[in-house]
Amino acid sequence: MKITLASICKQGGREYNQDFLASKTNGKEACLVVCDGLGSYVGSEVASRLCATKIVELFEKVYNADREKAFLPETVQAYVQNSHNFVSAYKEQNPVLHSSCTTVACFVTDGNASVMSHIGDTRIYLFKQGKLAYQSKDHSLSQLAVERGEIALRDIRTHKDQNKLTRVLGNDYYIPPDCEITRTPLVPGDYVILCTDGFWEYVYEEEMEHDLVTSPTPQDALAKMEQRLLMRVNKFNDNYSAIVAFATEDGEAI
Repeated sequence: MKITLASICKQGGREYNQDFLASKTNGKEACLVVCDGLGSYVGSEVASRLCATKIVELFEKVYNADREKAFLPETVQAYVQNSHNFVSAYKEQNPVLHSSCTTVACFVTDGNASVMSHIGDTRIYLFKQGKLAYQSKDHSLSQLAVERGEIALRDIRTHKDQNKLTRVLGNDYYIPPDCEITRTPLVPGDYVILCTDGFWEYVYEEEMEHDLVTSPTPQDALAKMEQRLLMRVNKFNDNYSAIVAFATEDGEAI
């Protein structure tokens, strides 16, 4: 089994692109990261870039020193914590960026177990046997409304507080990421999507399922999803980014 990727990172209808992606794959092993800098805070495109690149850099460093340790849940949490520290230190040296912050979604797998760590409303989806098996919970006021039974999960997309986050990386009130572990091995036909709210707001989960199982490659699936998005956005739509990962047979052409 091996993991193959496709990704997209688009500016949309905004003046700047504050999303950033980073990844490292090696056969069935992967470290995937998607970050979304908060648009109303100056320099958040810097925070998202620093966060994503630092996590992959730390993963590679640990992997080269102790491969098994690189995939442990506590190690993945440390990648995110250390990236927060790195962003915070950079902001201290560059006061103009004092308010910058970012969301982060990180998926790390050795093929046998997978660790999903996230802060904010950049989501992680895991699909098994063509069906959604895992969806990360947003750190937002809208997610709290879901948990209080005030709205349905699907209605987060149109809720008035959808973009009001309760947790971000890089600010003074840092709260560690949520971390979930699945010890079910990835097998050919499994899929992973990491995406910002500018993406999932316009592409529904059942549409993701359909586009994944009807596409021969992650590039094809991602192209179908982007077409759905473009049919629904207005000219002022948010930046939108996603990594789509397919688990395939070793000898399968991609």
